Amino acid sequence: MKKLISILLALAMILSLSACAQNEEEGFSKQTKQAVADFVTMYGKDSEGYNGNAYVVSDFDNTTSVFDITYQTIAYQLEHMAFAMNPDELKVALSSELNLKADDNALWVADTTVAYAKLWAKYGPFTAKGADEETMKTMQSDPWWMEFAAKMRAFLYHVEDTTPEEVNYVWILYWFSGMKPEEVYDLFYRSCSENEKVETELVQWTSPKEIPSKLGVIECDPFQRGISVTQDVKDMFKKFHDGGIDVWICSASHLDGVCAAVDAFGLSDSITGVIAMTQTLKNGVYAPSYDYKTGYPRENLGDGKWQPSKLAIKAMPGLEGKVTAIENALVPRYGCGPLAGFMDSSGDFNFCTEFNSMKFVICYNRANRKITEGAGLIAVLAVYQKDTLGYDLKKANEAGDTYYVLQGRNENGLRTMRPSNETIRLGETQPQLFANEDNEALLKYAVDNSMTTADFLNTFAISTEADSTNNKLGLAYGHLETYRGYHSVK
Repeated sequence: MKKLISILLALAMILSLSACAQNEEEGFSKQTKQAVADFVTMYGKDSEGYNGNAYVVSDFDNTTSVFDITYQTIAYQLEHMAFAMNPDELKVALSSELNLKADDNALWVADTTVAYAKLWAKYGPFTAKGADEETMKTMQSDPWWMEFAAKMRAFLYHVEDTTPEEVNYVWILYWFSGMKPEEVYDLFYRSCSENEKVETELVQWTSPKEIPSKLGVIECDPFQRGISVTQDVKDMFKKFHDGGIDVWICSASHLDGVCAAVDAFGLSDSITGVIAMTQTLKNGVYAPSYDYKTGYPRENLGDGKWQPSKLAIKAMPGLEGKVTAIENALVPRYGCGPLAGFMDSSGDFNFCTEFNSMKFVICYNRANRKITEGAGLIAVLAVYQKDTLGYDLKKANEAGDTYYVLQGRNENGLRTMRPSNETIRLGETQPQLFANEDNEALLKYAVDNSMTTADFLNTFAISTEADSTNNKLGLAYGHLETYRGYHSVK
């Protein structure tokens, strides 16, 4: 008996040590934790000069959350056939913004709407709520469902590859046409709630060979299933909120969808409001057009209740549009720009570099961002500031600079942050810092030339070919046609 007890105690100790070791592989890095604590101390309600106008702005997809709420939701939408359009209305929605004489767009519209009409005749009419479980299982075994699902998903990638941001940013909104705002909210809420429980997996759909079509067999690119907002992010936002610093979301996802995600992931107590994509409302339901005039942010009232704020964003909140949206909706409200920003992509680069009010930025490392992308530049800059300039938040701000921190994550399993600036990408086991050797070359150039933060951003933000006469790096870099410049927005 004593021997058995000894064995059980030893086993318990091993399991305990294993759990501790596992926990040590999760969570924000020491650099990030220290920066967050310093930021609240230096700019929160107990700081000298605090006057109640402190706020931060965070992107949502792949920043606040690990992975993208819209990509998750449209997969959920397709699986449940949660649409509020008849076949003719779907054709109008999918044709909106596109040149049907270019890029085989007419063929894509034809194949998807034919498949939708077949499903509508057999299982419809469809609603925003989606099919019940029994109907869903039957429908998903129907080749016409796979024809529709695979080609709709692939159609999205086709639009992203062949159209500018001002088109593909809004085109995906039109999948929700015919829905009421509360129906879009409910769809995103259900998707976030269910996919939060799913360990990350890659899914790929292929249209059936036996279905006659104009495009033939289409295999959509693999997409991730599973999404999370980690406890570290929740705790950080709570620290800001408790420290008298308002937290705003600025996202290129659907406004109702982002509000739903805030509530579904338990962020409501910390989030002040949401700026996001605003679809036009007509007679109480969404139409396939973007609302540039009366699209307002939403203020969080708590308990799942949201109300429009008083200042319209008058922009698409992506790339330069995020700066415009913040200038229109938040700067008049607070009398200043944001004190911190949180990002992961080129879409966030402008607002995280242009505001001269910006003291602190976390760039979540996706480890696939090249130096021809905004987040790839920030990843290099963050490492340069830390290892070469020796910055912490105080030193950076005393030098007049924004402090950039690169935060790693683990995309596998139920998704976590890592105590490192390196990321373990989906399907991988080894952490990765940069996308490729070009990032390393850019870092070396910055070190060799003792660049300032301003020099770095103002030099490398503009898209420049490798053989350009003014390219001293010898590699293609940058992603913007024009750039107002580092700390250019007062």
